[in-house]
Amino acid sequence: MHVRQCIGILSAVASVTAIPTAAIAQTGVEVGPLVALYAPVGTFNPNAGYSTALPSKPSDLGGVAWGALGRLWLSPKLGVQLRGAAASSRFGGGMNCPGCSVTSPTRATIVTVTAEALHRPAPTILPLWFSAGLGIVRHGGPAYAPYGAPSPLAGVLGLGFDVHIGSHLTAALGVTELFYSLDFKGNGITFEYGPQTDVLAHVALAWRSRLW
Repeated sequence: MHVRQCIGILSAVASVTAIPTAAIAQTGVEVGPLVALYAPVGTFNPNAGYSTALPSKPSDLGGVAWGALGRLWLSPKLGVQLRGAAASSRFGGGMNCPGCSVTSPTRATIVTVTAEALHRPAPTILPLWFSAGLGIVRHGGPAYAPYGAPSPLAGVLGLGFDVHIGSHLTAALGVTELFYSLDFKGNGITFEYGPQTDVLAHVALAWRSRLW
């Protein structure tokens, strides 16, 4: 799923969501927890090396992610967002032949941290926002510990919409794509190599406080 493919869906949902204009067009701080679906949709270069302790494809690392976000709206249209989320996965394991030895699944934890600029093009009409920025995708856990937990820099694009609940809560629904390149080695062998795209579809419930 790509960001541009979600524009129509989010616009349609936002257009039928009743949000008071005064609640949308304001400045303020929003902080709260989030839950997300982390879905890597790229591929590894087929010429890279292979290890049974590492995922055979990026989608092996997908799963439910938990985290938090903080947003600062400087004006009705412009803001900044900091977000962090972690997803754990298990892969591999089973019977390996020749020798027919049994191995246990390996665990990996992917942590994404992003800093994004936010833009609401029409805050008095639709609660739709777009984001762009930079992030870090840390590959950790037992699977990546021997390789120093590679943490490539990523470009970030996203969009979503907000639903204001009462005077102090905001439900934020969004989809974010992270673009980066993997190229890490172990014992002189390149294991995971090539451009990557990770999708993070999230729902957050944030406490909101107006600044002025």
